[in-house]
Amino acid sequence: MSAMKTAQQAIDLILHQGLRETKARHSNVLKLEKTIPGKQNKHGAIAMYRSKAQMAKSWGTIYTSKEAVYDNYATSTHWTPNVFNYLTYTDAAKHYVKGAKEQNLSQINTLVVDVDYRDAEERQAKFAEVWDTAMLDVQFLPTLILATQKGYHIYYVFDEPVFVRRHTNGKLPAVRAAKAIAKSLKQYYAQKLPAVDVTCNSFGVFRVPRPDNIEYFEPKMTVDFQALMTWSINFANDQHQIKLQNTQRSFMARRTSRQIDQPWFQALINQTDIDQNVGYGRHNTIFTLALACYSSNVSQAQCFDILDEFNSNLNHPLATKHVQKVINDAYSGQFHAASREYVNALLETWVPDADRRVYLQRSQTTWYKYAKPRTERVNSHVNEWQADLMAYFNQRTSQDNNWFTRTSLRHISKELNICLGSLTKALKELIDQGLVYREKGHGRQATMFATRSSLLQHAMALKQAQRLNYWLMVARFLDPTEQLLALQRFSLTSDPNTTEFEQLRLVDTG
Repeated sequence: MSAMKTAQQAIDLILHQGLRETKARHSNVLKLEKTIPGKQNKHGAIAMYRSKAQMAKSWGTIYTSKEAVYDNYATSTHWTPNVFNYLTYTDAAKHYVKGAKEQNLSQINTLVVDVDYRDAEERQAKFAEVWDTAMLDVQFLPTLILATQKGYHIYYVFDEPVFVRRHTNGKLPAVRAAKAIAKSLKQYYAQKLPAVDVTCNSFGVFRVPRPDNIEYFEPKMTVDFQALMTWSINFANDQHQIKLQNTQRSFMARRTSRQIDQPWFQALINQTDIDQNVGYGRHNTIFTLALACYSSNVSQAQCFDILDEFNSNLNHPLATKHVQKVINDAYSGQFHAASREYVNALLETWVPDADRRVYLQRSQTTWYKYAKPRTERVNSHVNEWQADLMAYFNQRTSQDNNWFTRTSLRHISKELNICLGSLTKALKELIDQGLVYREKGHGRQATMFATRSSLLQHAMALKQAQRLNYWLMVARFLDPTEQLLALQRFSLTSDPNTTEFEQLRLVDTG
């Protein structure tokens, strides 16, 4: 299949039946929708943008048919993969798009995770690490991975669109559930990839599939919404238990205390070097500070005076109109107060360690608990050695352009500066968990190591006829868990055009 047809297949898979098949006017395709029994003629809309700069200004084009999308996707860079009921222009020249808000969603087709690095070189070097994270502990594989200028957009496409219905009380339960899943996805990624943007809009604008940016696409790997929701609930419960175990004292924050009186607010308001950054820049800082003012019953005019002075003190301030817009959003009533997650991330990004410790000592709450940096500790935890090992194996397999790498324990010990005892212990646990496979070499041949992600990635890259022998080989190395058996059945399906592929309902084996 050509790269252009692959991109069109990805677009068609994501949109489902959210748009008309052909243009309403000037169509080059024979219109058959009305003659096909049961054919849906959904009148939804999406927006596409020709550059990131135009996207930032909401300068785009509205499309209501797949035919129009196919005609223009090659010259566009961004789009809204989730379909809205309608979109309109705010100007007579039809440049600026309005209406791309979650309250106007018609159907949710996909959830996307945004990962950004410093540059394209680091992006390429980190692909194995991104792939390993994207598998969600091998419970779900991503449908599509697109390369951005400095990172990746990882698509989890639903096997069926989630239609948005408004209840009589005005709430949108489908949107609420999807936002909870998106939050879990971003938190899961953030634990493994510091470069993930946890603040991005879950139903916003992302890269459009094009022949020049598709890094990975497997149309069979769509995701069941209910199964992903179950994973999200379990993940959230696990995080709650971990938080309870790590809390050394009860949360005693006074609910009557104002957020603007808390030490973190003063820590951020006094910073002057906040600039554009991966996920946590000037916009997010001003928005968080504005929410603190809003929750503290500060008038919007007074809030503008405070944050306008803060913005003026920045080394690289925002335009005044952008500050006003951010404050308007914070005071729109859709939010209640500044989020602890974002405050924590902003402090980590912009407040120096010494100053942060002072503010934490003054704090009357236990919102934040910072572990001592690893560089300041004599000993490391086993899970840290395991993370080092996984990163090492992923890097080596990527460099060797293979699904395995050959090396020795002594060489690994020297490379990672881990004593053999700690290395053996960490490696044994990874092997027991099924995350790493090891086969000792014969004679002078070095030991072969592979990760579970490299095994699966290699399996997906193989042609259909080659997968049987490969999976038989994998079955000898790893326990025949439900994950491997389901993937084996999936990969050996003989006729993808006539066979209905069952959704992978996989268990977490750690």
